Amino acid sequence: MALRELSPAKQEQLLRLRQLEQTVQNLRIQQAEISRTLSEIEMTKKELQKLEPDSQVYKTIGTVMFPKKVSDVLKELSDRIELLELKQKSFSSQEAQNFKRLEELQARLSEQLSDSQHSN
Repeated sequence: MALRELSPAKQEQLLRLRQLEQTVQNLRIQQAEISRTLSEIEMTKKELQKLEPDSQVYKTIGTVMFPKKVSDVLKELSDRIELLELKQKSFSSQEAQNFKRLEELQARLSEQLSDSQHSN
């Protein structure tokens, strides 16, 4: 059955289905990016924890490097981890909700298409 043979309501549902698929995919990509960033931060923290807390390291901000105490950088990294974990939890929740809607819409649309083919 060609797309143009579908009723406008079914075409709209199919469009919504495609949008939900894209949304779920985008959320998965964002979660993967956050996971990668969290891994990098954890590795950085691990290396910094080998140094004395009052040691000086350099932190890049834009194109300039600033001296900072290891303890300050570790605190910043911990805060960043906390924020990223919250984002990751939020994205995971959004993905689950959108995936559930996607499955429901797929089932409904599949049933409707099956019913319309049987009635022809």
